[in-house]
Amino acid sequence: MIIPTLNEAENLGATLRRLKEQPSALTYEVIVSDGGSTDGTPDLARRLGARVITGTRGRARQMNAGARCAEGETFYFLHADTLPPPDWLELLSDGTNDLPGSFRLRFAGQERLPWLRWYSFFTRFDVDAFRFGDQSLWVTRRDFLAVGGFPDDWQLLEDNHMVRQLRRHRGGFRILPANVVTSPRKYQRYGFVYTQLVYTLLYSLYRLGTGQRRLGRIYRLLLE
Repeated sequence: MIIPTLNEAENLGATLRRLKEQPSALTYEVIVSDGGSTDGTPDLARRLGARVITGTRGRARQMNAGARCAEGETFYFLHADTLPPPDWLELLSDGTNDLPGSFRLRFAGQERLPWLRWYSFFTRFDVDAFRFGDQSLWVTRRDFLAVGGFPDDWQLLEDNHMVRQLRRHRGGFRILPANVVTSPRKYQRYGFVYTQLVYTLLYSLYRLGTGQRRLGRIYRLLLE
C-alpha cells in the first residue's frame, strides 16, 4: 500500500483507519510517501502505524519512491482522501488473476449530487478515459518495473498513462466489482460542470500530445 501525500492531515486519518478495519488475515505494509507537508501529515501517519518516507514533491515521483521502498511483490496505490472498500485486501489478493486493476468510483455524499452519481456510474466500464488515480491502482512489482514505473517528471495524468502502459504490456486491465469512495472537494470548490470541462480539456490535450509543462500551466490557471 503506497499513499502519496502533501498536506493531507484532514483526510489521511480516515483512510488509514479504514485500512486497519479490513477483515483479512493477510498482512500488508502501508507506506506514506510525503512530498513536504507542513500540516502534520507525517506525524499523523506514523501515529497510525504507517511507514513514512519523505522526498521531493510530485505525486508520480512520490509513488515511485514508495515502490522502491516497498517489500512486497504487489503494489496498491491509493490517494489520501480515498477510502477503499471494506474487503479491499481480499479483492486485490485474488490469486486467480494477476492483471493490474482498479476499483469503481463513488464520491462521498454523491446521493445529493446527481452529476457526480452520473460520472461515477461510468467508471465501471473498461475505458481508458475513465481510469484515473482516485480509483486506486493495484499492480504487481514485475509489471510495474516492466513499464518503467510512473514518469517521474509528470505533474498530471501520470495515473492514466500508467494504466495505458500496463494495458498495453499485459493485454488487459481489471475493473474490480466494488467501489472506492473519494472526496469531491475539487467539484465542490469549483462546481461540477466547470471542473469536468477543465478535466476534459486537459485529458483531450494530453491525448493529443500536449506536454506536461503546458498542461501544468493550464491546470494552475484554471483549477488552483
